[in-house]
Amino acid sequence: MRVRSAFALALAGAAATMAFAAPAQASGNIGNVDVTATDIASGNTIVLLQNVSVLEAAQFCQVNVDVITATLLGGNKAVCSSKTNNHQKAWIKKH
Repeated sequence: MRVRSAFALALAGAAATMAFAAPAQASGNIGNVDVTATDIASGNTIVLLQNVSVLEAAQFCQVNVDVITATLLGGNKAVCSSKTNNHQKAWIKKH
């Protein structure tokens, strides 16, 4: 009887932990994104990555995924800092 009670208590504890852990994950679904760069002098835009996941864009741009997600959910473009320099500005935007 004690084994059943201990097992039931452990199972209930695991279920409660999972119920509280789920909301901590990022909310909102961005879908796929594009990474583009615009030449400052000419204004020409080129596509660096097209239709990739937010994780891939974050790794490519060396930016935190949470920062990209929050910026895109706010309706703005996120800066791709590793590809931005004196000659070009790079952005991550919703696909």
